[in-house]
Amino acid sequence: MTLTQPVTTRHDASPEEREFVLKQIYQQVLERQLYESERKQLVDLEKDFIKGKIGIRHFLKSLAVRPIYLELFYENSSNMKFIENACKHFLGRAPKNNEELHEWDDILVRHGVGALVSELVDSEEYRKSFGYFTIPYWHEHRFESAGEYIENEKLGHEHAGQRGWAIPTHYQHELHIDCDGGTCVREEDKSKVQEVPPIEEVLDLSTDTKMTPKHIQRLSLCVKEITEILSLYPQPVTPKEIETDLQQKVLEYVSITNANLLFKN
Repeated sequence: MTLTQPVTTRHDASPEEREFVLKQIYQQVLERQLYESERKQLVDLEKDFIKGKIGIRHFLKSLAVRPIYLELFYENSSNMKFIENACKHFLGRAPKNNEELHEWDDILVRHGVGALVSELVDSEEYRKSFGYFTIPYWHEHRFESAGEYIENEKLGHEHAGQRGWAIPTHYQHELHIDCDGGTCVREEDKSKVQEVPPIEEVLDLSTDTKMTPKHIQRLSLCVKEITEILSLYPQPVTPKEIETDLQQKVLEYVSITNANLLFKN
């Protein structure tokens, strides 16, 4: 989780005070503390900060282009989800709307991560909210709509990766999908999915068990539901490919004749 209270340093802060501030920066930007092996990657950056050679803003911009931040939040993330996390880490809020998301996306695509984070940290909003000596933190601000408030509440309580790395909270809210746990499901389908019994209950079959219409109906429902759910999750796999894989799996439980009945449509 990110910070929810301001942590401020001074130009003449002691090395011990700066060590404390470093830990708070990591909590805000990485959403956790560093492992010892990771800290070795940042020795030069930490040394300059503790000696007072660089300030918080310089440290933030440098940290954002180091492998540790990129591996955690950029390399396995969609651009839009990365932008959402960057706003969370460096502005202490969720993106306001589609227009802002696309504005930041244009900078990210054209100029890269370093340019995007520099725009955030050098912005007038950052200066007014945090100045030069306060670490960015999750803070209250004026919301333009109820939707923006809801999205900020969700993102503010979200652990890294809790709702996946593909769809930002803003789109989840707009599309009425729930990505809690990392897998996205339409809210209207959640109750349907929950009604499907566990697969071991549905497929209580052995090689000599006769397939009944009830078996076929239950299996068909499972296949269609799983296919529909997986097709929502952004990946280079088509629903047809998913269904083909599921057919192969079903053949492990039923005969070819019964499988043909199941998938004849």
